[in-house]
Amino acid sequence: MIERRRPHLPPPPSWEDEPIPEEHNEGWLIIYLDVMTLMLSLFVLLLAYSSYSTEAYKALTKTLSNPVAVQGPVQAPIEPELQREQHEAALERPAEEQAEQLQERFRSALRSQGLAESIEVSVAENQVNLQISDAILFRVGEAELTAEGEAALMKLVPLLENASDHTLSIEGHTDPTPIATPRFPSNWELSAQRATGVLRFLLSQGIESSRMRAIGYADTRPRDDNDSVEGRARNRRVALVLHLGGE
Repeated sequence: MIERRRPHLPPPPSWEDEPIPEEHNEGWLIIYLDVMTLMLSLFVLLLAYSSYSTEAYKALTKTLSNPVAVQGPVQAPIEPELQREQHEAALERPAEEQAEQLQERFRSALRSQGLAESIEVSVAENQVNLQISDAILFRVGEAELTAEGEAALMKLVPLLENASDHTLSIEGHTDPTPIATPRFPSNWELSAQRATGVLRFLLSQGIESSRMRAIGYADTRPRDDNDSVEGRARNRRVALVLHLGGE
């Protein structure tokens, strides 16, 4: 028998036996450098965070949060309405103080002259009000000043002259008791005529006409309740009103 031998074949080539191309021999070096660069960046970042100033960080945060950096204290803008009210209050304050001073001056003079019971002095809205009872100025239903009324007004003239910077309103007031005479068809005519009579007397005593005005209110502005005799008596009056605001 003839023995057949298999032909001897060389082993298959292995990829490990293949030579590495020249261009891939240093690829690991690039990766190594990338890793080292990242680690260096990390160390720098950690160093920066470990040495920052808290105050500087807060200041920077505050500055960046504002559209514009402003040095010094910042005041909130005042609303126009509030600004106007503050301005008016600043103007009214001296007038109020002056009104209180005039009020005390008139009261002191009236006490010394024995007129404190017949003439009331009050202050309201930068005005000094002298409320004079009609009982010392006029007879019932008439508008001519009595001798007692003229004497009372004469005592007020020096005080009114000292307040020459202020305008003076002379207001006539009545109670609601109807009146119907040929001269005074209603309380409107009576109150207006009484106010005009007081104005004319003060004018004759040297009070400037440009300062004064006469107004009749009839029974439209009562001070008290008209249901009682006392209330109606308080409502029948002539008021001298000094306007400290220059009306």
